[in-house]
Amino acid sequence: MTFRHCFLIASLLGVNTACAAELTDWQLPARLSYGYGTEAGASVHGYLELEPSSTFSLSPRTRLELSARARLDSVDELEPGKPSLDTYSEFSKPVTLGTAGTLELRDAYVEFELDNGIARFGKQQIVWGRLDGLKVLDVLNPQSFREFILEDAGHARIGLWSAYVDSTIDDWRVEFALIPDATGHQIPDEEAWFQLTAPRFRYGAKPGQSAPQMTTVREQDWFKETAAGLQVSRFFGSVGVSAMAYSGMEHQPLGRIAIVDSAPVLERYYERRNLLGLSADMAIGSVALRAEGAWQPGRTFNTRSATGLDTDDLDQATLALGADIFAPLDLFINLQVLFDNIKNAPDTLVRPDQDRIATAVVRRSFNYETINVELRMNSSLNTGDRLMSAAATYDYRTDTELELKFESFRGNERGLFGQFEGRDRLLFSLRQFF
Repeated sequence: MTFRHCFLIASLLGVNTACAAELTDWQLPARLSYGYGTEAGASVHGYLELEPSSTFSLSPRTRLELSARARLDSVDELEPGKPSLDTYSEFSKPVTLGTAGTLELRDAYVEFELDNGIARFGKQQIVWGRLDGLKVLDVLNPQSFREFILEDAGHARIGLWSAYVDSTIDDWRVEFALIPDATGHQIPDEEAWFQLTAPRFRYGAKPGQSAPQMTTVREQDWFKETAAGLQVSRFFGSVGVSAMAYSGMEHQPLGRIAIVDSAPVLERYYERRNLLGLSADMAIGSVALRAEGAWQPGRTFNTRSATGLDTDDLDQATLALGADIFAPLDLFINLQVLFDNIKNAPDTLVRPDQDRIATAVVRRSFNYETINVELRMNSSLNTGDRLMSAAATYDYRTDTELELKFESFRGNERGLFGQFEGRDRLLFSLRQFF
């Protein structure tokens, strides 16, 4: 049994290996979820999810956080067969439980309270960025696309082994992250319910076009794969402003064609990217405004060629704007728009050279906030394809939550959301806290 297996099992059981530690908090949320494909007329998933977590006090200013997640799916459509998980680094990879599911270490870090901030060392999530679901500056941790973008961001974000320091110097907040963990996005396998089939995710291949055998290769160089980020923030009057710089491995793999035993093989591999970013937010009465911008010079993108796949280093600029509106009738409204542009992109670029995405969320609570209703829409303004969802949650008791949700996709099969045309789902879940 490997160290990784032992650590996962210890986390699930809430076992603390540190001496003289005091258990200060623990939880065991359990969720039963069933999904039905309304257009496909078939079950999508039927899984049990356990997410145990515990907090230990090691000293008055030091604590240990442990959390894990176990998933057992009886339908096996979201991750058919045994998940490959080859986009994970060896030390972050979940344990596969055959075809039944996975066992994953979510967090395992020690946090030290400093005189002017905190320091955390271990597996953790580091969230930079001010927007809801639009990944402009929230780039330090990769994401699981097991359910495309339909999971809550905190649920889908993949924790990495990192060192993180958050301190205050005069009026400035300074955050530094060092991440020697090159895990990439978890990408659904072939035949998965949310398999990414649009050309932009298949290196330009058309929907339905067969793909060669695929493998994932890595640098195997600890220094080259280590990422680093720095963010400084402060308030200027009522306006909060942040500036950040980041350099690290891409979470989205590039592709190249190799010949192995006289047969073509699609190799997924990773390159570094550099990012400079600015963000700001402010409140005006009942409206909160947010903005994020990113500049990524010389980012590597795939292009198609007569012989297969090439790459080109191109500059990318992204701007996103958002507004939270606390409207009459106790409505909460969130509106966002993203403008993404790749400069001087050739016609052979496998992804669009521009993205224009708009999101809208309307939310309201009833019956003393025991019933919550949410309507959400994501739309690609380039192609008109869209994702719409409607959800209602009911807090039956303080420790029991019921949810009913419907998700619908419309658009062209080449589009960001239209690629899932026919994948509408009706979901029911029961979440119990122990």
